[in-house]
Amino acid sequence: MDNYRFSADFPRVFRFIVMMFFAVFPRLLLSPLLLRISADLGISYDQASSFFLTSAVGFSLGLITSGFIACRLTHHYTILSGAVMTGISLFLLSTVTSFPLFHLFMGLLSYSNGLYHGSGFASVTRIVPDRFRTRALSFHEMGPNAAFILAPIFSALMAPVLGWRGVLCATGIAAFGAALFFLLSDKGPNDCGAPPNFTSIRLFASVPEYWILLLLIAISVSLATGVFSVLPTYLQVEHNLPERMLNTLIGFSRVTGFASIYLAGHLADRFGYRIVLASILLFTSVLTVLIGFVSGPLLLVVVFLQPAVTQSFFPAALSAVTRIAKPEARNLAVSLAIPLSNILGGGLTPMAFGTAGAAGYFSISFIVLGSLGILSVLLLRSLPAIIRERC
Repeated sequence: MDNYRFSADFPRVFRFIVMMFFAVFPRLLLSPLLLRISADLGISYDQASSFFLTSAVGFSLGLITSGFIACRLTHHYTILSGAVMTGISLFLLSTVTSFPLFHLFMGLLSYSNGLYHGSGFASVTRIVPDRFRTRALSFHEMGPNAAFILAPIFSALMAPVLGWRGVLCATGIAAFGAALFFLLSDKGPNDCGAPPNFTSIRLFASVPEYWILLLLIAISVSLATGVFSVLPTYLQVEHNLPERMLNTLIGFSRVTGFASIYLAGHLADRFGYRIVLASILLFTSVLTVLIGFVSGPLLLVVVFLQPAVTQSFFPAALSAVTRIAKPEARNLAVSLAIPLSNILGGGLTPMAFGTAGAAGYFSISFIVLGSLGILSVLLLRSLPAIIRERC
């Protein structure tokens, strides 16, 4: 084991990075396309912000039920099924002409995306030794980080040419390509997952560290996905910035996340997760507060810097979550931890921002969210320096 090299297993991790990308990218297109979709469907942008809640609920249902599917199909075919369903959902969504149908197919798309995460995280942790787990999950997090970069840039380039429907169709074709790539590549770990059951849920519910980590993840999702979801609308409605310019800026602002994700994973393995998570939360929260305060060129600087390290929070936090559970229940630990945090951060937060924006309080929303993030750093003091297997 002393001669182990992570680079030898990276090709096996890479295939999961690709699938993780397509489990995140399609839902992120809603943010840069929101004003186009709302105009086409004849609804206001605060009404359209309810799509984020539908997306979060569908995604969470996918996470929760993925264990039932994985215990029968194995992790490999659960991931494959999710990718195929994603492609189908995108084609259906591109044909929608009514508000209720958009909700329906958005929920189906998000459900499909949710099937990946429990099986994906469990498979990656099986590939590498435990002492390299956080590093592997940090590389795995390159998938969503690339999605955060490319979703607004892809929309900025293609929406003026193809329209929002064409953007979704093109993404559906790419999702089918990713499914084929995954099918033809080496299967790697192909274990069966653990379905949710009341006994397992009671085990997690009895561990205080689990719930503290869940709350911290929820706040971080709000600071990352929640802010990302409403930024294009906020910058267009409140600051009159052009769509292509701001979506390109938001996309490129995520580039630094690649380095910060790897660095955070390395530092968490070496120095412990608490100091790393506290630094990330504090930095991101302060910049979120500033989004609501500043304007002009300084606002563009803050918007560029805010997501610089946000995504690097999740590998360390999710690694801590998996350390609570035994290997056969790790996918369940992740599948139960993410739904609530995703509904709060990725669904209710953007919806609240949309409602506040329609009432004239868009800027104040950023200040309130950032302040909550700063206060959440205090929760880390209640966590032990080393989290050990508990259930």
